[in-house]
Amino acid sequence: MAHTDSILATYFQSTASDRVTGRQWYNNAFQVCVDLAAKYGVSSDIVAGVIAALSPNNKWESNIIDAEIMLRAWAADIPYNRVKVGTYSLNKDKAATILDCQLGREQIVTVLRGNKVVAFFLCIATDGNSDTPCIDGHAYNIWNGTVSNLKEVPAMSDKTFRHIQDSYRDAAKIITSVTGLHHSAAQVQAITWVAYRRMHKGLV
Repeated sequence: MAHTDSILATYFQSTASDRVTGRQWYNNAFQVCVDLAAKYGVSSDIVAGVIAALSPNNKWESNIIDAEIMLRAWAADIPYNRVKVGTYSLNKDKAATILDCQLGREQIVTVLRGNKVVAFFLCIATDGNSDTPCIDGHAYNIWNGTVSNLKEVPAMSDKTFRHIQDSYRDAAKIITSVTGLHHSAAQVQAITWVAYRRMHKGLV
């Protein structure tokens, strides 16, 4: 329960602005997917999958640009080796597979693999209505009640990752009960992430 309490403590230190920004984060990302899906004639899940595939070691703004580069290449039948994205080639290959095979949600999860990337995909694809929160270094520190540079966050085992997700789910239930406003675990993660980054700006 101590870890859930740490998440709750950060949530209740969040400002009204933090809460609005956090609740809107995945909604905004989902709307990007909807717009790109309409533009290139694919499903929003495919766009979310491409974004998630290209997300490792990639800033959000660049992530969106790279996703559209891949979508444009697919639509124009341009070989993927002729386009450059700001992440690893293996992730680019995953994005290409999602596009070329026009995969559904469950198949996209199988292609993506990796706890964080899969969770990120599900958070975006569901418009933030996901109980599979994305756990990054900041989310770990919020859960652990610690403050550190991202480089100091230890590697997470599968078991630890799932345990942290459970704590965010528990926190979401409590926050929903206390506030009377439904919060998904993904929304709680996003709100506390925004608040943590504001409170510890020098470490992000």
